[in-house]
Amino acid sequence: MSTQVHGEVPEEAPEEVPEAPDLLERRSRGYRLLVDVERVVCCLLLTGVLVAVLLQVLTRYVFDNPLSWTEEIARFLLVWLTFVAAGYVMSRRLHIVVDLLVDRLGSRASRLVDVFAGIVVLVASATLSVAGAVFAAGSSSLLAPATGLPLTVVYAAAVAGFALVALHGALNLYVALRHPDEIPGAVEALTAGAPRSIP
Repeated sequence: MSTQVHGEVPEEAPEEVPEAPDLLERRSRGYRLLVDVERVVCCLLLTGVLVAVLLQVLTRYVFDNPLSWTEEIARFLLVWLTFVAAGYVMSRRLHIVVDLLVDRLGSRASRLVDVFAGIVVLVASATLSVAGAVFAAGSSSLLAPATGLPLTVVYAAAVAGFALVALHGALNLYVALRHPDEIPGAVEALTAGAPRSIP
């Protein structure tokens, strides 16, 4: 029998669920690469936001000569970060869900509700991606005031993000229909592998 002191981390902590490869990643190298690229792009975008904001603060308060373009760049990078991260979170099935009623249903009814929700997400995200592409194409003549970048660059973030959500939604729907035992519940996915402390 082993004892553990409160707050002590176990010797061998299991890998966290958001980083653990799921069924699709185990079966497809291309899909695993896509998810890894999404994660790296999110990290780079977050780093870019941090650098732009720090540069803005430094030039404004230290050198008393603010750069006008840093705020705009930070905003654009944050928009891209939001949409790419939405796709990444969809690949991990970690978007916020309200499962109050689903938990009370039987396994078959719960599965039907999950499939219906997956179809709604797939249709909505595909529709928004197409509508975003039309909107972005129509705004090619608009330029950002500080950087002079075409606003199509910013609007393309919604297209890419909703396309990623649609792709991951379609693949999640496939797994839900063909391999329902491979999808952990939301609570299990978040708590699996988390070290438990003894009060």
